[in-house]
Amino acid sequence: MELMQNIEDSNRSLASNIALHDGKAAIADAKDLDGLFAEVETHFTQRGDAANAVELSKKSRSLATRIVSAVSSGDFSAATDAATDLSRTCRTCHTFYKKE
Repeated sequence: MELMQNIEDSNRSLASNIALHDGKAAIADAKDLDGLFAEVETHFTQRGDAANAVELSKKSRSLATRIVSAVSSGDFSAATDAATDLSRTCRTCHTFYKKE
């Protein structure tokens, strides 16, 4: 699924930009991820049998928002923590829904 590849690419870019303390790029990545996870949330809501994926999508969007807030205030440590939680959330969802 192209959407998931875009998420993976944006997530890698986000981690790199946070590590480099590139606030502008990190915020752009986090906002992109929020939009991408909104698409994932819509997909799984319409699917109808994936309540866990819907909740994980919502959690991912919340984490993306937290990253924007942390980076905006210059707290790259908090942004790193939220980005790590975001990556874990992705892996959790893949455990249940990723097609082999």
